[in-house]
Amino acid sequence: MCARGGCNPPLRVTALLLCVLLLGACTERPPAYPERQAPRGFLEDPAQRAAGAALFRRHCVACHGTPAEGRSGRADFFQPPAMDFSAAIYRSLDSAYLYWRIETGKNVEPFAARGSVMPAWGPHLSEEQIWQLVAHIRARAGG
Repeated sequence: MCARGGCNPPLRVTALLLCVLLLGACTERPPAYPERQAPRGFLEDPAQRAAGAALFRRHCVACHGTPAEGRSGRADFFQPPAMDFSAAIYRSLDSAYLYWRIETGKNVEPFAARGSVMPAWGPHLSEEQIWQLVAHIRARAGG
């Protein structure tokens, strides 16, 4: 029982359910991306990783490298920041996701709305070259 009519159980239950639904709607969901797989053994192949490292130095290091590798000072101001892929998370991210991000860059949501400046490399690199970059990112993260 509630004293002085100060409580309305159905109203409290409704308010609690509304809060739970709103919190659930605010959680970030991973973006949808196409399923694809690198050829068997490709991502672990030292030659493919080396080719990916060369591509990374040529096309990616200015934004995603470390200062010692030649990261540009302008990359420090990117929002969201450009990762250098040294974090362990990049060992376990789905390879298809990494491929998709390299291929599409900022041109898909939620990245366009967040202000990403990453170019889409799909028009400029072959499928093999993108997989080589994925192989290098995994190696860079210690994988």
